[in-house]
Amino acid sequence: MPLQTFVIVACVSGLFATVMLDLWQRLVHAVAGIPPANWAFVGRWFAYIPRGRLVHRPIADTPPIEGELALGWTLHYLIGLAYGFAYVGLMVYGLDRQPSLLNGFVFGLCSVMIPWFILQPGLGLGVMGWRTPKPWVPMFNALANHIVYGVALYAGVWLAPAA
Repeated sequence: MPLQTFVIVACVSGLFATVMLDLWQRLVHAVAGIPPANWAFVGRWFAYIPRGRLVHRPIADTPPIEGELALGWTLHYLIGLAYGFAYVGLMVYGLDRQPSLLNGFVFGLCSVMIPWFILQPGLGLGVMGWRTPKPWVPMFNALANHIVYGVALYAGVWLAPAA
């Protein structure tokens, strides 16, 4: 795959999957009452990292930062783009495979390690949400979100005009 095509496909894949994740979270909220991610808290968490604070107990008790919601949403979409590059790059260049439903699913499944072992502990939820009243809710919610996201990465590849 030529570099220009790769960039277009990775961007479309990452952006499409991020939009699908946002829609999925709203559907889960409507059906099961599980609220979507609070991107203000994610923005707050990121804003405190350069200040030397990686773990909060919990993030809601940490003083807010001006612009944290905009920062959280911006980072959410930038990370979504980065995952698009990681997925397409890994499949096409790293494994010499075409993106598929199966490898999108597996990529999403593996990507849940980031929220389980970095983001959730950083927000004060504990590893895999174990510090919450119902640890299985954030654990399985993150798992489902990332599987949906991985499958949407695959679907996004085929929506790209250069694919």
